[in-house]
This record gives sequence, structure tokens and C-alpha cells, in this order.
Amino acid sequence: MSNENWLIYPTVDLFIYDLADGSGQNEDKISQNRQQFWQKIYGDKISAPQLEKLKQAETETADYIELLGNPKIAKFESPLDGYAYPVKIGDTYATQFDLSGKIETDENQKFEAKEIDCLEWLQQQVISRVNPPATIGQSWLVWGQLTADDQDALITAKNCYSKLNLFPNAKWDRDLKAEGKFLGADFYELWLPPGDRGNISQNYHVLICLFPYNSGQSIRHISKTVAKLYTHLMRLFAYRNKVLWAYTQSRQLKADLKDASRKIQDIVSKLPEQVNAPKVDLKELQQSLVNSLTIFSVYANYISRLEEQENTIKTNLKNYKRRLEAIGKDMGSDAEAFKFMRSFSDFAKEKYVWQVEADNRSLSAGLRLLENAIETIEGIIEIERAKSDRTLNVTIGTVGVGIGISGVAASVYASQIKSLASPANPMDVNAVFGLSICWGIVAGAIVFALIKIGKNWR
Repeated sequence: MSNENWLIYPTVDLFIYDLADGSGQNEDKISQNRQQFWQKIYGDKISAPQLEKLKQAETETADYIELLGNPKIAKFESPLDGYAYPVKIGDTYATQFDLSGKIETDENQKFEAKEIDCLEWLQQQVISRVNPPATIGQSWLVWGQLTADDQDALITAKNCYSKLNLFPNAKWDRDLKAEGKFLGADFYELWLPPGDRGNISQNYHVLICLFPYNSGQSIRHISKTVAKLYTHLMRLFAYRNKVLWAYTQSRQLKADLKDASRKIQDIVSKLPEQVNAPKVDLKELQQSLVNSLTIFSVYANYISRLEEQENTIKTNLKNYKRRLEAIGKDMGSDAEAFKFMRSFSDFAKEKYVWQVEADNRSLSAGLRLLENAIETIEGIIEIERAKSDRTLNVTIGTVGVGIGISGVAASVYASQIKSLASPANPMDVNAVFGLSICWGIVAGAIVFALIKIGKNWR
């Protein structure tokens, strides 16, 4: 029998994170988020009055809210020896699911050595409760005490990793990102991030913690130490998963912005043809303007959301670094004691922050290009409208002159009728009317011709 296949009190913890109230979400969506979160703890048994009571717990002003009051945990049904511990961290729901096996009638049996084969069963029991899946992300913690002084911690950790079977095509050398010692225990962090075209469900993360056999601490004392560490890990993993979630959100936004950019290029490429056409189609230009303004609104919204994700990544990375320091100080060590976990923040700063900043700079150029296109189209439309207005004014002026001349002719005839010295046989009414119309047309034609000659001369 190999010691490396055994652990004292092997325990599995899953930390999951869900969005509580995202930017721009209405009350109905927030209520839906709340219900889906509590389903992970109570299943379909949760009632509307219970949901309302749980909603009231969220009204506290603290940044870290324990949502169940006293007791703070919801125990698993018998015979499982586990619980769920839900909290709210800012705008994020967080829950720790803890399971160490089945309830033992003899408390001493609880802390006996067990084969690490049990880890797979423990993991499956926990996973079965996480329905629907976490919307922001999740992290695993596996811990226990070695069973002998000569037990190899590294080999035991590898065996634990293999039994968990969390990672697709699991490879220890590929997935191991950090290792170090803290509180006398050996820590191994394994992580497989989602690709740029992946989603948050493809983020795999586990922290394996193995305490030495002959450390001067009993397993009961060790369990209390780990319980103190849980609160820190709840926050630390929250910041970590929020960074990854924001980055995957930014990848989708980048894809959407690229699609919109292609539409912008189509609009811009058609502008020279529309401008240089022998006869500008005003309706076509107006439709282009409507399309441009619609795309501009959507594109500007995407850019704003991309900037929001950039700020989310930066803020949570800062909080992650601060929490690493707080763990070292609060757990009776120094601020550098947990520094081996900095590998994530270093990686995220180099890849995620830089990438999103670069995307923001390059994709914002599309917004400026579209602004110029909109201004150009608006300018052309105004010019065409001004041309139409001048033509209309010329027509009105010409007609006005003709009407004026006709009026003069009619006035002359009217004066003949009223004058005492009028001839005995005045002109026929129809003849006078026809003559006045003719004079009006001739005068209008002369004015129109003079305007055209003046325009061509200019």
C-alpha cells in the first residue's frame, strides 16, 4: 500500500461566483439572478416568502454580507458531512460548498486516514448541487493531512489531481502554475484558462493544500486553521474569477465590435461613389445616415462596455494583490508569505490588461471613423437641400414676376372701365385676360433667363 494514496480527513471545497446585479440590469433580471443563486443551495424547495426574506439580507451596507444570519451555513442533508456558506461580495454572490464525507457516529472516525479515491466521489456530490452553473466562475480547494513522515507531498498532490479529473486532457506539468509553503503546508496551484474564443465554463482552477503528518498540530487544530483561511480564499477567488470573467466578456465584445467595424467600412467605402455621382440620391444618403447613426449608437455602447471590463480587470487585480498580503498578515505570518500565488496577477497584468487596453485603443478608431462619415453625409445632405431651396426660390420669383405683370395688365383694363374718358368700345374682357397672361409668361421667362445667365457667368 502506497502512502501517497492516503490522506487524513480529505476535504473538498468548491467556491462559486454568480453575478447579483450587473450593470444596466433591471429589477426583473436581478430577481432572476437571486432565484438562480439560491437554487444552488435550496434547490426547487425555495419559496417566494423565503426569497423575499433572503432579499432583505442583501440590503446591508457592508461589502461582505453573510446572507444566512445565524447559523451562517446551510448543512447538507444526512448522511453527508458538508455545508453551503453563501455571502455577497459587492455585486457578486459567492458560495462555499464544503464536503468531507459522511457523518460518522464516532467523531474520531471522522479524522481517520482515507484513500484519495474518495475525492472523486466528494467532487461529484458537490458538483451535483451547482445547478445552474456559476455565471462568473469557480475555484476548487482540496486539502488534507499526510499520513506518514516519509509520505511524498508532491506525489500525493499529483495523485489527488489525477483522481479529481477536473481538467480536460489533464497534464500536471502543463497545469501547475505555482507552488509554495504556507502555514507549514505544501500548496500547489493548477490552472487551465479559457482561450480567447472560449467561455468562462472552460476555466479550470484548483488549489491543493497538504499539511505534514508530524507538524505538532492535530488534525482538529489544522481544520480550525483552514476554516480561518476559508474567509480569505472566498474573497481571493472572487477577485480572481472576476478578472477572468471580465476578460472573457471583453473577447465577446471585441468580436461584436469587429462585426460592426466591417459595416462601418462598407459605409465609408461607398461614400466617394455617392458624393461623386452625377446626380446625388438624397433618399439614399438619408438612409445611409440612418444606418450610420444606428451603428454609431451600438458601437459606442460596445466601446463603453469594453472600457468597463478593462476597469473591472484592473480593480480586481489590485484587490487580489491586497488580499494576498492580508492573508499573510492575518494568518500569523508576513505579507510575503503567500507570494507564490502572485503568479496569476503577474500573468493577468501581462496578458489580460495589456490586451484589453490595446483592443480599446485600436477599436476606438472605428468610432472616430464613423463620426467623420456621419459628418460628411450630413454635410452633403445639407448642400443638396440648399440647392433644392435655391431652385425653389428661383421658381417662386419667376412666377411672382409673371403674376405681377398680369396684375398690371388687369389693372389697366379695370381703370378703363371706371374712367369717364374711357373709349366707347373698350377691349373685350377675354382678350384683355389672355393678353395679361401672355405678358406674365413673357416677363417670367425673361427673369428666369437672366437668372440662368447670371449663374453661368458666376
